[in-house]
Amino acid sequence: MISYCSKTIGALCLAVVLAAIPAACTPGHANTRTGQVVVSAVFDGDTIVVVLGGGEVTVRLIGVDTPETGRPDTPVQFYGPEASDFTRRALLGKQVLLEFEPPGRPGGATDKYGRTLAYVIAGDGTNFNLELVRLGCGRVYTKYPFQYQHAFEKAERAARKAGLGMWDKNKRAAWSDPGQRGTIIGNTRSRIYHLPGQEGYDRVREKNRIYFPTEEEAQKAGFRKARN
Repeated sequence: MISYCSKTIGALCLAVVLAAIPAACTPGHANTRTGQVVVSAVFDGDTIVVVLGGGEVTVRLIGVDTPETGRPDTPVQFYGPEASDFTRRALLGKQVLLEFEPPGRPGGATDKYGRTLAYVIAGDGTNFNLELVRLGCGRVYTKYPFQYQHAFEKAERAARKAGLGMWDKNKRAAWSDPGQRGTIIGNTRSRIYHLPGQEGYDRVREKNRIYFPTEEEAQKAGFRKARN
């Protein structure tokens, strides 16, 4: 989704990835995975940064597209902040594995922004890309085929049927109507919520905002009240 790397920088990032992976595990071999890497930053629901080979590499998750939160030319989209918050809470600071597609896949090993394309495998072995789709935090991205596409499409159908996350019609309707979505603003980065009139209420960046109708709902979601 978002990129802060040019194609040249992206190529250098990929070189760092390849240099850090044993030869038997480099793209060009089936079921390729890195060793453990640490997630150092989360740009949004489907884009993270990992520490690898002594540097940082921007990774775009394969097969999933979460709603936009920070692209300069695109408004914040419904369920974007929630998806970003989920990825941040699940992965930031955690050790994960990266898995790459087999060689020859249409779309290549990096995207047009130079980001490395990979699956993120959580500590418990869960395919995090698939988990985002399963929970309704994103839709399946099928511009290019990928090896787990059937499982991803099955997960999206189930999420749609259950009305999970971005497929929840009531939440979508409330999000588009300020009168329904509530006036309490939660900051997904600080996990603090602000009441109307409190200092900082209007300073929470839109990409980090989650709205709540009541303080109880905010607290249930794991947010605490601003002290001012």
